[in-house]
Amino acid sequence: MKKIYLIITFILIIFCTKVYAFDFSLESKNIILYNMNDNSIIYEENSKEKVAIASLTKIMTAIVSIENINDLSEEVKINSKDLVGLDGYSKAGFKDGDSVTYEDLLYGLMLPSGGDAAQILSNRIDNFVDKMNIKAKELDMYDTNYSNVLGRDEENNYSTARDLSKLVIYSIKNETFKKIFSSDNYTASNGIKLTKTTYKTAKSYNIDINNLTGSKTGFTGGAGYCLASTATINGIDYLMITLGAENPSKHIVDTVNIYNYYGDNYSYLDILKNGQKLKTLKIKFGKHKTYDIVSDRNIKKYLKNDTDLNNIKYVYEGVEELNYKIKQGDYLGKVTIKYGDIILDTFDVYLDDKIEYIIHWIIIIPIGIVFILIVIINLLKRKKQKRV
Repeated sequence: MKKIYLIITFILIIFCTKVYAFDFSLESKNIILYNMNDNSIIYEENSKEKVAIASLTKIMTAIVSIENINDLSEEVKINSKDLVGLDGYSKAGFKDGDSVTYEDLLYGLMLPSGGDAAQILSNRIDNFVDKMNIKAKELDMYDTNYSNVLGRDEENNYSTARDLSKLVIYSIKNETFKKIFSSDNYTASNGIKLTKTTYKTAKSYNIDINNLTGSKTGFTGGAGYCLASTATINGIDYLMITLGAENPSKHIVDTVNIYNYYGDNYSYLDILKNGQKLKTLKIKFGKHKTYDIVSDRNIKKYLKNDTDLNNIKYVYEGVEELNYKIKQGDYLGKVTIKYGDIILDTFDVYLDDKIEYIIHWIIIIPIGIVFILIVIINLLKRKKQKRV
């Protein structure tokens, strides 16, 4: 009986415990890490699962507002209707009767995650939630739907880590959004001092977030603690979404740990150097017997620092023997750079040099011999005819 219990326990441990390639545990349930230098995903965990996203909803609220407001310096008069139904949600602190600019509202939306700012902005733009969903479809966020501008836990307000990464990548191309996303503090025109929740939480828990270049937090009971962020480490720009952490600060701790892990253990390594010999081809009837295919480029790839570059293979597929029909500039084949079963890169190869052949002498000599023989035969025939 004891053996059966141990076996069952072992099976449960295998199937219920997440296994990571890290030397630390993660609490966030849905994660995606993006290398923006390469436009590539380098780590993901349940990134396609549809989940509640809390105030990360406000990222879409922000970009839709920015794209639909002509003048961000225009003043907005706040009224009581703008502030209805916000009990239990974070607020920037805007009051009935305040006059503030649209820019103030955007900072209030993104830094302290103000539900009041979200509602004020959406009340000034017709069909706001429809515009959010239209924008989601434009960005191929097919696993996303918005039903409100705050991030309330509603059945039809959901997204995925992967979709949110698409949204942030798009949004930070907008200079206004990027400036707000990267700010920690802001003073509104009515004197309200706004501080980013990421900054406040990190300070409270003594978390070093110096690598972060932008962020937006979120929390509800259904979504847990969430964070969208960007970071620059050793010249490499990253973007990360973490969703579903259960404890305060863990969304930030997970994010910082993952960034630090990749910053410490990965970098761009040389997998091909200019002038490197890749393949030797035979030349049929050439003045030289062989031709070397040589790299005309340097290629670096984002790899783990302890990657054994001696195990990188260069697989050539194409012409194996050159002949006089192949001219300078013609396509020869392609080279695939592999590390084990992983394809790191591929590129086409062309004949760079002009090849000199001796084939014309081989053709001319037999023709000459035949011509001489024909002449001799004709001369002999003429001599016979004269004798006759």
